[in-house]
Amino acid sequence: MGVRWDDESIAKEALKQFPVQGERLVYLGKSDNVTFQVKTKQESLNYLMKLHYATKGSHSKKAVESELLWLEALAADTTLTVPSPVRTRDNGLTTEVDVNTSGERVVVTLHQWVNGELLDREPTPGETRSLAQLMAALHRHAMEWNAPAGFTRPVYDTDNVLSLPCPLKRLPEMNVISGEAYACLERTAHKIAAGLQLQTVAKPTWGLIHSDLHESNYVFDQGSPRPIDFSACGYGFYLFDVAETLLHLSLENRREFLSAYREERQLREIDAKSLDLFFVWAILRNFAFLANNPAEHASLSELIPRVAKSYFEYYLKDEPVLGIGDS
Repeated sequence: MGVRWDDESIAKEALKQFPVQGERLVYLGKSDNVTFQVKTKQESLNYLMKLHYATKGSHSKKAVESELLWLEALAADTTLTVPSPVRTRDNGLTTEVDVNTSGERVVVTLHQWVNGELLDREPTPGETRSLAQLMAALHRHAMEWNAPAGFTRPVYDTDNVLSLPCPLKRLPEMNVISGEAYACLERTAHKIAAGLQLQTVAKPTWGLIHSDLHESNYVFDQGSPRPIDFSACGYGFYLFDVAETLLHLSLENRREFLSAYREERQLREIDAKSLDLFFVWAILRNFAFLANNPAEHASLSELIPRVAKSYFEYYLKDEPVLGIGDS
């Protein structure tokens, strides 16, 4: 593999490719990718740099560039504040930097920094309504925007649902959950996939979605919510986007969110059964994501059996899960 250079050296090298006068790099963290805040002499002007280590091959680079194209369009076409990309000195959306002496390279992107604060509490009813308005604005833009040729993003469809039990399959072998609990998860995935076949794919129901808009992926600035981290954006049902956000809200705020979203989208109703399907799918996706992190296994051992009893078993018996929406 060759001698690997440290992330900060790679970030400094990448910064040379952008028309930005960076004074200091502040390490933010690592998940699939490594992120830095790029500080400038102007206190209010900062940037976000991402080292996309999870990106391998030209297809994945194209997917990153496609995410940035949507962010550029959102910044140009709407009043939303989003982490829009900063193009390179050569007008590229991404740059690539060597990570070791063997010629391995990493895709690097630079974004406008979105000012605001993460909520460390449940949103107020007013904040919840503004969140719903934000999501509706994203969906309205997606419905009108024509993605350019070659635009590549993940698709949240039946194949995606049926892939979710795979990372969960190891949990019984590691004594994290019982075989019975895993079987419930697997049956749930298959029922969701079957239910998806009955959903209508049309312009008002399906398009580009953020897919991960929860309290870690939006900030509030002077009372207005701003979406961040579009790395999971892709094609899916708009109600899947809604369900992912509902997953992180209280029952009262779920009702508030749905009411405001319906008003913004001018929807007469939101089918309760469909909402249950997408909500259960959002839970399952969350479990599959957490299953890849051994540090989460202890909490999953308690959480999965509890959620299976309170949500999945109801869903499998065709009983109401959320109890909201319009039947």
